[in-house]
Amino acid sequence: MRKYLFVFVLTLKEYFTYRLNFLIWRIRVLISFLVPFFLWLTVTKQIKNFTGYEEKSIISYFFFSHLLSYFILGTRTVDITSQIQNGEIINLILKPMSFFNYYFFRDLADKILNFALSFLEIIIFFSVFSFTLPQLNFNFFLPFLSFLLIGLFLSFYLNLLISFLSFWSTEVWAPRFIFFILISILSGSFFPLDLLPKKLFSIILLTPFPYLFFLPVKMISSPETLINKIDFNFLFFMSIFYLTTLFFLSKILWQKGLKNFSFWGR
Repeated sequence: MRKYLFVFVLTLKEYFTYRLNFLIWRIRVLISFLVPFFLWLTVTKQIKNFTGYEEKSIISYFFFSHLLSYFILGTRTVDITSQIQNGEIINLILKPMSFFNYYFFRDLADKILNFALSFLEIIIFFSVFSFTLPQLNFNFFLPFLSFLLIGLFLSFYLNLLISFLSFWSTEVWAPRFIFFILISILSGSFFPLDLLPKKLFSIILLTPFPYLFFLPVKMISSPETLINKIDFNFLFFMSIFYLTTLFFLSKILWQKGLKNFSFWGR
């Protein structure tokens, strides 16, 4: 465990080495929060009780969405692509540590840093614009923790699968871009998914994307709007199903990728 904690600390230090990149990254994150936040805030001010959402509930949703989405989606697995293509991955394979654990702790460092900075940014933003901080809903705290952990590992294995495509192709940018678009639309980044018609919402729940962070956000902000729309047992079943499937797929793809991997030494 000590060697993975060392990986965790080194990953944090990397971010503060390239200060300009770090600053631009945080500006981009803040802008990605402000655009949908003010858009839906304007909608709920003009239309009271917009499909069950009022001004207070939309503020609460985007507050927790900003915190949890970057915590869950933060990843360093994008580095795997270049490491496979330039052969550096051989150095990791030969080290006496699990490749999956190595990248999980790198991801964890990224997630915790994302969460801490996002929390600081949003607190300052709410203070400057005199918004009232949303209250936590503890009635569904255990489901919240369950979906949060599931979303964290779902994100990890999904990103691994995309990175492992580099064993067979040098063009991984396109699948990752499509993945980013799907996450933006189907995981609740731009709008709460339960605003959609019930049939369309039910179809989206058959994909893995709402289980990344939409459900944890709903559990901690406004779970009452989901109670009459969906069966919670179904949500748990689908989230565990996708987590199990992605876990085994990532292991299989990793093993097949290693058999296919070849690199000329320098």
